[in-house]
Amino acid sequence: MDIRQIEQFAAVYEEGSFSQAARRENCTQPALSVQIRRLEDELGVPLFTRSRRGVTPTVAGKRLYARALSILSAVADTRIAVRELSGDITGSLTIGTVPSVSRSALPAALSRFTEAHPNVELTLDEAYGGILTERVAAGELDFAVVSSAVSHVGIEATLLAQHEMALVSGPTSGLTPFERIRLSELPPLRMVLPTRRHAIRQLIDNHIARAELLVESTIESDGLNTTLEYVRHSGWSTLTAVASVIDAGDSGALVINPIVKPRAEMDYYLIRQIRQPLNGAGKSFLNLLREELEAITKRWRILSRTP
Repeated sequence: MDIRQIEQFAAVYEEGSFSQAARRENCTQPALSVQIRRLEDELGVPLFTRSRRGVTPTVAGKRLYARALSILSAVADTRIAVRELSGDITGSLTIGTVPSVSRSALPAALSRFTEAHPNVELTLDEAYGGILTERVAAGELDFAVVSSAVSHVGIEATLLAQHEMALVSGPTSGLTPFERIRLSELPPLRMVLPTRRHAIRQLIDNHIARAELLVESTIESDGLNTTLEYVRHSGWSTLTAVASVIDAGDSGALVINPIVKPRAEMDYYLIRQIRQPLNGAGKSFLNLLREELEAITKRWRILSRTP
């Protein structure tokens, strides 16, 4: 048994498919099958039950996976510790964030990070949570910040921050900026919302139903910038996290209204592979991002007069 075999076993376990695991591990499916068979022969027990619909771990497979996570995490942590013996934070970091974080906390955290650690090579990715989760699981991202807790084998989700959602409209809406509103008391609204393929749309739909907001008509858009620009120049509205629009509150370009009874909230989670510890660069960047998200929370409390 070697590290490569353990990595390949974990990939099959997490993907539930030899073909998907082979793509993830950059190898052919027959080669991957051979490695798993050799591992089963060495251990003397089957690790998976094969079927046309994929693979299901056996009791032995589940037990090995728990140990595999510990082994892979220890190996990765050892590599990080040795590389960082000099005390300098270097290397590379690939991060994914949902659009509302990319528009707000990310630029400020990025500026502070690059000033403090100029020798770290950064790659940034922006997408909705489902896509980012897939990329973290595939090892394409070191970590990501998403707007809902994920349930994915091998992925750990940690709550980073909780922000309110607000009603956002254009200057011609007739609403008073930062006036606290009940959605049930408003006339029917025309809403621009994310498409239904993303988890955030379900979150918004659930709140619309809970708040008894009447929706006259809907446009679906997955581009946050496009949504906000259209809202600014039209009589349409949207529901979004305050992080997306808090910088527009001072300019008057958008009318932002806190929602009360019931409040609408969005949670931000850090997601990463359990077996891949954060290196020094990742920990530093994450601390800065957390601070910027907290700063937005404090600023919103002042603007919205939240107790």
